[in-house]
Amino acid sequence: MKTKKTLFGVIAIASLMTSCLNDETYNAGFVVQSPSSSINSLYANSVSDSLIFYGYGDWEINDINGYDNSWLTVPIRQGKGYTVYSQVVSFAQNTTGKSRTGAIQISDTSHPGEARTGLAYMQYATRGDGSFGTAADVKSITGTDGTAITLEYDTLHRPTSVKIVKSEQTLGNLQISYGTAQMTIKDVKKNNTFTVDCGKDFQPNYLQNNGDTIGYFSLYSNYTAIAANYMFRFAHYGLTSSSSTVYRFPYNGCSLAPDSIHNVDSIYYYKNGGFERKLGLSYSKLDNRNQSVDVNQLLLGVEECDPYLLASLFRYIRNSYIISEAKNDKEQINVTTTLNSNKSVNKMTVTRGSETVTYTFNY
Repeated sequence: MKTKKTLFGVIAIASLMTSCLNDETYNAGFVVQSPSSSINSLYANSVSDSLIFYGYGDWEINDINGYDNSWLTVPIRQGKGYTVYSQVVSFAQNTTGKSRTGAIQISDTSHPGEARTGLAYMQYATRGDGSFGTAADVKSITGTDGTAITLEYDTLHRPTSVKIVKSEQTLGNLQISYGTAQMTIKDVKKNNTFTVDCGKDFQPNYLQNNGDTIGYFSLYSNYTAIAANYMFRFAHYGLTSSSSTVYRFPYNGCSLAPDSIHNVDSIYYYKNGGFERKLGLSYSKLDNRNQSVDVNQLLLGVEECDPYLLASLFRYIRNSYIISEAKNDKEQINVTTTLNSNKSVNKMTVTRGSETVTYTFNY
């Protein structure tokens, strides 16, 4: 078996993402550096990915029959052999409400049936934050209790500003910026800044600086980690205070895949190491993914509303459906919700004991 020395080092032809020819007078095949897999997952608001490869012969890129490639663009579709080609494949944001797949094939033009490699792109129906690609961006939320929440977004529907105010008192204020594979979150109220690497979903699984630690944590049973699709903890540990919440799914667990339906059946709340309450949950039939924010975060009132979770910066917290009732032996919370024509939330009324608050969502 021959080898060729390329920019990627000495690579055995047998390891290529294609076959090689037995003809000793002609070498054919491709070394694909990016993407790293032949099947690639994208979010509804993923708009680009790199395509870097080396071909031993002249080549061309064609769409594979049977796939809808109308939403992806490959700028360079033919080239010469013994050259590294680097380009950006572009994708339209997915606003179909369903996942979709496109596929292309790189073929050696002199031996198209013998030297080729395929690449598939599967784009989810949901964005990195768990909302549908069709979801409307919530610009503000006002409450009859004096709540005033404002949000801003970039062109990919990622939150860039989240500010929570009640009766002129600022309860939360986040400013967020994004790089190619990194995000920076500034907590203006606490004068804290987090910078973290992130994947295509732009989700910070874990944030830490000198003052705060925020993120997901595993729970254990007999020194063995419990799978997150059964139960997990989300915590915010600060220098002077801490809070955490345990989310428990039904006994048989559920899928946490991006487009999956998942709803926890109970939530356990803790503050400063002490247990506060457990709430059992019931859900309406209304989908919580038709607007940019997680409306369930208003269940306990704006004072308990975490700006990180309202903006779905940690998407596994977002239950797929809108809560209709939450209760324990001492309290009961009832929620009624009305929708706009595009299925986003118009108004949500939350009754906690003798207090009733109506939140109005503006887009």
